[in-house]
Amino acid sequence: MKLTDYLMGLVERAESMNTYQIPESIYAQYQGAGWALAAMTGGQLVAIRYIADLAPGLSSDLIEGGSAARQAVQEWIASDAAAPAVRELQALGEVSVGMCSCGEFVEL
Repeated sequence: MKLTDYLMGLVERAESMNTYQIPESIYAQYQGAGWALAAMTGGQLVAIRYIADLAPGLSSDLIEGGSAARQAVQEWIASDAAAPAVRELQALGEVSVGMCSCGEFVEL
């Protein structure tokens, strides 16, 4: 299974819902609430990248939220445009998609 297919499946099912505290070592990457990709190693976050930063064209859909944001994120993850960010995070650990808020990353 391709990584993008795996990430798409997580978004579609929203079954994991694992919550991770953003550690102090990467807290500078935290920008508040928003959709994000994360790299995890040994059950610990090692990097987060906000989708709004990686795909600025999605900003209006992400602000709208709900199903529009979910669909925009799904389409972006399935696109070639997501590949560089996914590869960067893959080099650091297991890649996941989710939401950041309140100093946490919630895996979807």
